[in-house]
Amino acid sequence: MLKNLSYYLLFTLFFFVFQQKGITQSIAIQSGGTSWSVTVPASNITTAGLDYSINMTSATNQSLMNISTLLTYEVRAKKQDTLWDSRLELYVRKTGDGTPVLLATISPSGVGSYNLLGNSDVTLFSGLLGRTGVPLQYEIRGISVVVPVRTYSTTIVYTFVGLL
Repeated sequence: MLKNLSYYLLFTLFFFVFQQKGITQSIAIQSGGTSWSVTVPASNITTAGLDYSINMTSATNQSLMNISTLLTYEVRAKKQDTLWDSRLELYVRKTGDGTPVLLATISPSGVGSYNLLGNSDVTLFSGLLGRTGVPLQYEIRGISVVVPVRTYSTTIVYTFVGLL
């Protein structure tokens, strides 16, 4: 039986617990109660009339994910835009394995590749049994003088898929 767990993230994160047949599964992300925001300093514009291209990257442990399950699982992510320019690209990656519970496994292990977030789910990683403190890092690409100056905002939706 396949169960999906979803919750929403605007870098102020929520906790969701699912209970089925006495088995408790949960996934939680902690971001230290702060938002990650990016400001492009004027010093990046060095010559009038020339474009600049810059990527902005969060801390390697900007968010921490805790997974509590007795099952195999998959963690997926997508974004839901509030106000977002299509030239901006948001990426997320796992930068470590966290701490395993018992003989837990995780794949891929170690630092994962950046995953471009769009309107459809992308798989970040999968595993067996629980894990705490899996660090996540974010990167925004496509920042340029051709992108209008304003405050952009998006929500990351993480989906936890567990197989009973």
